[in-house]
Amino acid sequence: MRRCFLAIITLWLMLASGYAAEIRSVWALPWDISTPEAIDKLINTALQNNQNELLVEVRYRSDALFDTSLGAYQYPNPEPLSYVIKDGSFDPLTYTLNQAHRVGLKVQAWVIVFNATPVDTKLMQSNFIFQNHRDWITYDESGLRGYSSKQFGNFIDPGIPEVQDYLLDVFSNLAVGYPELDGIHLDYIRYPEPSKGYHPISLERYKEYCRNQMDIGFNEWRIMQVSGFVERLYHQLKQINPRLIISAAVFADIAEANVAYAQDWPAWLRSGIIDRVYPMAYNVKYETHKRQVEQMKLINHDENIIIGLRAWDEGGRSLATSGGCKYNVLDIARRIELSRELGFGGTALFSYAGLSVGNAWPQLKNLSYQDTITNQIGEEASEAHEAGAKISANSKAYIVDLQIPTEGRWHWEVSDGNQVYQRNRYYLQGNNRDFWDGTFPRTEEETKQINPGQYVMHLYRDDAQYKYLIPVVFEALDAH
Repeated sequence: MRRCFLAIITLWLMLASGYAAEIRSVWALPWDISTPEAIDKLINTALQNNQNELLVEVRYRSDALFDTSLGAYQYPNPEPLSYVIKDGSFDPLTYTLNQAHRVGLKVQAWVIVFNATPVDTKLMQSNFIFQNHRDWITYDESGLRGYSSKQFGNFIDPGIPEVQDYLLDVFSNLAVGYPELDGIHLDYIRYPEPSKGYHPISLERYKEYCRNQMDIGFNEWRIMQVSGFVERLYHQLKQINPRLIISAAVFADIAEANVAYAQDWPAWLRSGIIDRVYPMAYNVKYETHKRQVEQMKLINHDENIIIGLRAWDEGGRSLATSGGCKYNVLDIARRIELSRELGFGGTALFSYAGLSVGNAWPQLKNLSYQDTITNQIGEEASEAHEAGAKISANSKAYIVDLQIPTEGRWHWEVSDGNQVYQRNRYYLQGNNRDFWDGTFPRTEEETKQINPGQYVMHLYRDDAQYKYLIPVVFEALDAH
């Protein structure tokens, strides 16, 4: 018996003809990136189910799942390592970026903005903001400071200039420390409820504004504080890294977002102070969901709107069709199809963990994500031709059949995360063939055979600034 490997590659490239790749994003909670093993599982799941972006939560409640020292030389960030991380030497964000980028997945750092404390009162006693800046916590309209039971924590008040300056440093620290990040994703970028936001400092500033500038309603003042912070942060982060995507999770009901939470996100899009929004369209009633997304069409920023979809069960049951949930993968698939029909930029699933219960992922893949979307890095291709690859095996070597868009010297490589096999050759436009014995060189005396699993092939011209990223799955087969 001999063992051989079959690499099956599916490629759908979105080229510079104006057709943009559909964003397929997944929200991953801190517990999903707490160990290398957990991150590997997350990335493999995303690849296997044809997703192309991860939103990984690296600031949970005034803490860090990243190394704050990397950007501290420019922007201080005193927040401690999150209690979720048990190994103090482990940097989840660095590991996620290295592993995800290796296989063509984009990564945005998901950060909680104004919600500063966890729900668990025991954890609150060691919370950085609660211990050091309790005076920043907002008040309600009756003059009481405190916890928002509706929104899972204590919120610091956007109407306090010191709060905004502090958060600018925290998020700039992240951008400086991790220049390879694809984006920073803002969550809880709002007030917790209509009755909150009455901190004495903000109230005094509001009264002064009405006396000296313009007499406005208090909710309009609240909107000014949140939108003003978004604008300041957007411009500062773009100065640090112009290619960084600045995005935000927002309420799907536009009127509710504005009136209840002072989150005027359509104005952010119109003003160009946000690159993308991910409306959390989580309502289980399809007609309500449909009405909300149809209202979003009126904003005329379809490509900047990624529809966030409910992908969890409150009772912790599986969303697979056999899981017993009234709302399941069939409902998610129906909403994905609606998003595509309406022409939005893509979808985002909340959450990775919710779909992992009972392994509902394969069913959703078969319903909605059968095709593979690959990302291009850098400048977009100038030629409207597909690039592709097919790998087969004989008894001695892998046969690499390449579909080359344009004649010239091309580079291709396959990585296992540590070692790289690479080849530079001149190829003609169209079908070309190459050969590989399946080994990664380690030393002059030692080689390593490729193992079954997830890989990525990078294919690019030596004189180009973009890469075709082709996900590869090596499957072990027995041949007699």
